[in-house]
Amino acid sequence: MKTINQDLIDKINQNEIVIFVGAGLSINAGLPNWNGLIENILDGISSKEPKSEKLKNALVDEILSPIEVLNRISTFREDAIGILEKSIRSFDNCLPLVTHSQIGQLSNYIITTNYDNLIEKALTSFEVISYSNNYKVAHLSNYEKYIFKIHGDIHEPDKCVLFPEEYNELYSEGEKSSTFELKKIVSDKSILFIGFGMNDPYISYVFDFIDKLYSGFNPDHYIITTDKSRQWPKKINPIYLDSYANLETFLKKLIEEKKNAVQNQVDIKKEIESKSETSILKISSTNDYDSPPTNKFWVGREKEIKGIDTELFKIIFITGIGGQGKSALAAHYIRNNFDTKTYEFADWRDFKEEANRFQTKIISIIKRLDSNCQMNFEALSNKDLVDTFFHILSDRKIIFVFDNIDNYIDLESFVPSGSFGYFYEQIVSRNHKSKFIFTCRPFIREATIDFYQIKLTGLSESECVSLFKFYDIGVGKDSLENLAQRAHKLTKGHPLWLNLIAGQAVRGINTVNEFMTDIEGKTTFKEDNFSSILSEKILTAVWQTLNDKQKNVIRGIAETVRPESEENLKMILGSQINPNQFYKSIRTLKNLHLIETLKDGEIELHPLVKEFVLTKYPKTERAKFITLFVKFYDQFIYILKPRLNSKLSLQEFQNWTLKIELQINQGDLKPALVALEEVCHSILSAGYSEEYMRVSQRLFASLNWDSAVSNEYPYFHSQLTNLTTTLTQMGNFNETEILLEKYRKLIPGKSVHYLAYCSEKTYFYWYQGKFIDAIQIGEEGVSLLEESSLADNYNLRHNLALSYRDSKISENVHKALNYFSNGGNLESLLVEKLSKDYGGAYYGNLGKCLEYLGEKEKALIYYYYSLKLLMNEDNINTIINMGYACLWIANILSEKLDKENALYFLKLGKICWDKTSSPRSVDILNDWDSMLLLEHVKTKIDALSDWKIKDYCSNHIANKIM
Repeated sequence: MKTINQDLIDKINQNEIVIFVGAGLSINAGLPNWNGLIENILDGISSKEPKSEKLKNALVDEILSPIEVLNRISTFREDAIGILEKSIRSFDNCLPLVTHSQIGQLSNYIITTNYDNLIEKALTSFEVISYSNNYKVAHLSNYEKYIFKIHGDIHEPDKCVLFPEEYNELYSEGEKSSTFELKKIVSDKSILFIGFGMNDPYISYVFDFIDKLYSGFNPDHYIITTDKSRQWPKKINPIYLDSYANLETFLKKLIEEKKNAVQNQVDIKKEIESKSETSILKISSTNDYDSPPTNKFWVGREKEIKGIDTELFKIIFITGIGGQGKSALAAHYIRNNFDTKTYEFADWRDFKEEANRFQTKIISIIKRLDSNCQMNFEALSNKDLVDTFFHILSDRKIIFVFDNIDNYIDLESFVPSGSFGYFYEQIVSRNHKSKFIFTCRPFIREATIDFYQIKLTGLSESECVSLFKFYDIGVGKDSLENLAQRAHKLTKGHPLWLNLIAGQAVRGINTVNEFMTDIEGKTTFKEDNFSSILSEKILTAVWQTLNDKQKNVIRGIAETVRPESEENLKMILGSQINPNQFYKSIRTLKNLHLIETLKDGEIELHPLVKEFVLTKYPKTERAKFITLFVKFYDQFIYILKPRLNSKLSLQEFQNWTLKIELQINQGDLKPALVALEEVCHSILSAGYSEEYMRVSQRLFASLNWDSAVSNEYPYFHSQLTNLTTTLTQMGNFNETEILLEKYRKLIPGKSVHYLAYCSEKTYFYWYQGKFIDAIQIGEEGVSLLEESSLADNYNLRHNLALSYRDSKISENVHKALNYFSNGGNLESLLVEKLSKDYGGAYYGNLGKCLEYLGEKEKALIYYYYSLKLLMNEDNINTIINMGYACLWIANILSEKLDKENALYFLKLGKICWDKTSSPRSVDILNDWDSMLLLEHVKTKIDALSDWKIKDYCSNHIANKIM
């Protein structure tokens, strides 16, 4: 048990376990087993089926399986369902066992084939989801705790899956959403089977399908059993009990192990926090703020710590070359020198490899400062967010650490730039009582009165000796001092290099002497760029000490585009290294300070190590490792692709975006374009605009545009226009204009792609309300379009019509109406019964024209009908168009003094635009704030969940257009 249980315990502690409950758990509570239920059915239909007794004997003698018996009596389904209900409902007063409660302590996710309700009786806080409830099944991943009843619930007996044809329909004939979700779970999580014998052919089908599909990449699963003679399917690991009577004791041990793991984390936190009178950092796995790194050993830096500790400065910058310990210094100060009498707490944010994430970090800080704040800050511009931050901060005393902000430093002026620049200016100019600590490599050229900069250099020789004394190096005092002095001379006291050398010394004194001799013999170290040269020399020497297995692990981790768990890395790199060698290599690399483990157990390389590995090997030699990761994500894409739509979660979409990033790293830019085209409509329809922009911007920055156009790369033009449209909608106007101008200069003459440029430029101007400019470029494009007789494949006429419409000039509005109505006359439109389903956008655009022409009552009906249709659509513009319809409805309702209903539609519009259009979301927020209504009504509406808001608006529409 020990060998398998530790793996199981680790996965339970990492929330990677889903518990699959079979009939065995119900049997222990007194309910009949599967054979017993079928025998009851056979007894109940004996008057109608003369062969029932023979079938019963065949079942008992195992001549026929339960499924085969059911197949032979399928004509008696109605009777059978009635008997099934009576048999199981007769145990309604049966109480759940202790084991039913125990499973809820081990996992928040439970799947069961059982029809009875014993599990939900024991776990009242869990959401019960039957396979037949399409809404709940579609939102399965959103529930914090669930009981997924994949074959039905006895409280809906007619929906219980009982007969073979019903199983076939569920699992084979046109895959149902429940089966799809089950496959996703099995492919992503480890399953612990309890009271289940793996005899169900349909469940076995799912596992066989996943195993073949994933070629061994799917996680291991576990089954609690007493059958020691059975050969279990691949990836199903048995955990043997002598008797099921021991199940409760076994589960109790698992729960105790989980509690011990939690307690260990608590003890570590207490140890960290014991250095001060109150909690400095309230570290929790549920917090959305970052944790500072843990310093294994600490020496020196007393002067620097005193500099940070002074009350004279609002801003402290810690700068220096990579590996000098900038983050370590800030972390040591927070953990050991934090003044709890002066400051409330310290807030740590890591910006390493987090370019363009300033907005996300500031939002999360604001939410931490005011957990009861009801405003949705995601819609605000970065400048507004900064102003909001300082408004909420007020005169509170807090220390903020912003680690690794290199991406936000202007490398010409060497001061913070962009949104961070504005943030920096406000820190200096505003009257606040907090302290801000920043770390970055570049030296900052600033000399204001509230600014203090610490430029880190190497440790002193005596500090180096003190550091080496912390390590378990098997030499005497004099030899240790000589070794430390030699290392100091070699590294100029660079902390990372010193630790790497000390790590070699732990391997043996001969090993470290050979290591340093190898480095010393290759350079005089008088080169101008000492840091980069020493980095190359030391890491090259370290690299030579590694065996091939360790190198393969490092090379694999270097290709990750995000930190990965050890379990995933073990599977991904399985073709290069077996599991035992993998774990042994990981332990060695940790001891050598080459890899770092994050608080959630994921692994990444030290940035300098990653940079060394990626520059050491050309892309051709990196390709095999990148391919392993691409293959890993491809496994998930394969199962998701048939169901690719806007209902997938961001994590599921990231199987595409992470694959695209890997392809970019490998230089496979054409396949990356194809993959982006494949996923773009669904990911944008789902509202994940930022994720789409992130990977698209990276791809187009990597492409040679001249080659892409001349060699006709697939989907280059369509994805560029998708990107510029999305950037426009998200308010990134400067970047949109740069991309469009680059595109215009690339286009030879006034070719067909110039029409795409005209269309995007028209939309760009229209979105900003620059209608004259929009009409000018739009009319130029349409003129070229009409002269060429080409099809309008770029929405050029549509975007021009939007500009005509919103110019509010009567002549232009009629032009727009003529376009949107497909040439229909105004009179016929006003009397039309809206019976033709042209789509939600059709009626919305007509309504807006009518509103501008003074027909507001009729416009409102068009808006209602538009939103009704949009609520059932799923395309790239659905969510953003819903926002428009909601706003237009709200405006007219407000004019009619129906302000409460107007607020509901404003709220729904903001929900839509928070995902798809930050500038529009700000506009709608202003409308909300300006609405003169009792604040308690706003509070009531604002407190409702998104689906309740949508449901309210849907019911309102239904009452108006019946």
